[in-house]
Amino acid sequence: MRTSRSEWQHVGPGPVFGSRPALSARHALSHTSAPFRPQARSWPRSRSGLAGLVTVPAVLGLLFSLAGCQSLPLLRRQTLHVTLALSPGMEWLSADFRGGRSWSPLLKAFARVHPEVHVQFAVVPEANLAEELARSHRQGLGPDLLLVRGTMAKELLAQGLTSAMPRNAELEATVATIEPRALHGVQTPRGLAGLPVFSEPSLACYDNQLLAEPPASTEALLALAAGGRPIGLSVDPVGLWWSVGALGARQALLPLLTGTRPAAAQLEPDRVAIVAWLSWLRQAAQQSRVDLASGPEELAQGLETGRLSWIPCFSLAIPRLERAMGKRLGVAPLPSGPGGLPSPYTALRVWALGADSSDLQRRLAIDLARFALDPGVQRGLALETHVLVPVNRFAAIPVASSGRLAALAEAQRQYQQTSVGGEISLATDRMVRILPTIQSVISQVMEGVFSPRQGAEVLLKLESKR
Repeated sequence: MRTSRSEWQHVGPGPVFGSRPALSARHALSHTSAPFRPQARSWPRSRSGLAGLVTVPAVLGLLFSLAGCQSLPLLRRQTLHVTLALSPGMEWLSADFRGGRSWSPLLKAFARVHPEVHVQFAVVPEANLAEELARSHRQGLGPDLLLVRGTMAKELLAQGLTSAMPRNAELEATVATIEPRALHGVQTPRGLAGLPVFSEPSLACYDNQLLAEPPASTEALLALAAGGRPIGLSVDPVGLWWSVGALGARQALLPLLTGTRPAAAQLEPDRVAIVAWLSWLRQAAQQSRVDLASGPEELAQGLETGRLSWIPCFSLAIPRLERAMGKRLGVAPLPSGPGGLPSPYTALRVWALGADSSDLQRRLAIDLARFALDPGVQRGLALETHVLVPVNRFAAIPVASSGRLAALAEAQRQYQQTSVGGEISLATDRMVRILPTIQSVISQVMEGVFSPRQGAEVLLKLESKR
């Protein structure tokens, strides 16, 4: 374990987790939180943090100590390194994810109790995260806290790149406020892989200058395209997951995602459900006004430019769309269908503890994670961002203040009613292997290479393989 990273020094850019001339200057993309400002020069450091500090701050600290006031170590600034992991396909949201405005309710509350702590953010694509952490961990320079998806938190803990949340009375009181569904997503045999903080649901984004109102059903969505309004659909499985619930195929596809074998008696009902889902996708693809996109960025660009009138979108994309579209942007729940409610894909974000922190940094990291779950901070994050859904059971979304927040609350309700047994137990490595094949099948069905029944057979064979 390394010594505490306490310093009075300039904070500047540097390699994400590589070597550095100064410990706080190692992240390529960083955001400096209030109340601190970069200093004009770097001061010499030692393991104790005191050698060479013959400065005004040091003298003042000594005087305060002699006067019976706070001791010098409490006056030194502590740098808390926080890494934010971007989901696959969402790397284009780096600036928004890192932006200080989104985190201001949390940082302000934290700074009131820890004014000596400087929080420095770094953004890393999730695809590179394990490799970067392994490299930094070998040098003892990993981050103190990570914000990652729940599935990734479990993977990192299993690899020894993060630490399980300690179980003590203070933290247990915070854990007790979290929705059981969210907690289920981070439970492992080694303990909690992270502390859930909020969720990011998928919903519908539309151009309200082109649509008087968004479609409420899958039938209305296709009728919209048939009437000449261009809509966008993604061929990637995550972007299409909402349609699985609306078309009644969610239960049939769960074994494919979890790697479990369905019961033999369930095989034929699953086949019927998957064929119905793929048939709707094929019908949608045959519409001349349906634009098939490779992922969320292409859909967002189509909506921004006015080429599309309606798309499924992730809540994190809303700030970018709003900057480009202004009052043209409308947000609504995704359409229901003959199978019932849509099944919006919802990413659970959790705080995971780094493996290389000093005792002091570990305590500060846990404090920051706990502050993020305060009901007032959770409500503030929802109001400030209009994209984050609280996981604290006592922090309801203030739906009366915004139609957009009402849409987020409805998306969360849909997720809770269509998910089975809480968070699906997904393995990141399996998802990496299986998603390209699923996407290939979907694309070939929508393009007419496979019939819906042929596509269903391919998917069912994948289900039978562990």
